[in-house]
Amino acid sequence: MRKNDWVSAIKGQGYRVDSPKRKRHFPKNSVGIFEDIQDDTDSAIVFLVGLNERWIIPIKELNKVDVMNTGDKHAKKICNTCHCLFPVTRFAKNQNNKHGDVRRPACKQCRTDIDKRAPKTSQAKQMEKRRPPKGSLFQCPICGRRSIAGVTAKIVADHNHHTGNIRDFICDSCNTGLGRFKNGENYLYNAIRYLEERDGTDASQ
Repeated sequence: MRKNDWVSAIKGQGYRVDSPKRKRHFPKNSVGIFEDIQDDTDSAIVFLVGLNERWIIPIKELNKVDVMNTGDKHAKKICNTCHCLFPVTRFAKNQNNKHGDVRRPACKQCRTDIDKRAPKTSQAKQMEKRRPPKGSLFQCPICGRRSIAGVTAKIVADHNHHTGNIRDFICDSCNTGLGRFKNGENYLYNAIRYLEERDGTDASQ
């Protein structure tokens, strides 16, 4: 194993670099980058992608991973949420194409955790009474674009994926955008700063 090799930690145990005397556990088969040998020991410093942390892990518990040979067409796949290496059967089928099964990018466990944040049922029932009628004029409160509800744009009830509280009706495009930006976490602010720094403009205007 060499520096910058991709590895998986098969037992899910080790020591965080910032607290090397306290043994801890993390998800088994977590994928990370082999950074260096730890002070002439039988352990290595590994940056675990899913945890965004550096860990000290016994070398004998690490397997080298060819990340380019993972995915739907292979026997194993890396979850895009927890960044663990699992058999492809741990990923739910999403659709089929001419190349075979297309599976979800998140493993079944991570997908279950995501689905737990579904909208609150009581609020959902109340929101449905306020849903813009199909064929009516609708203006999205985010992008400001006007459309014909259910005809030229799909209108969805947006909700907070952490609390389950429903916010308002928005267009499907903006709903997808919020989902990509983790529904209101710092990613949105990071995106604004990114645009301002790269374009030299005030992206919030």
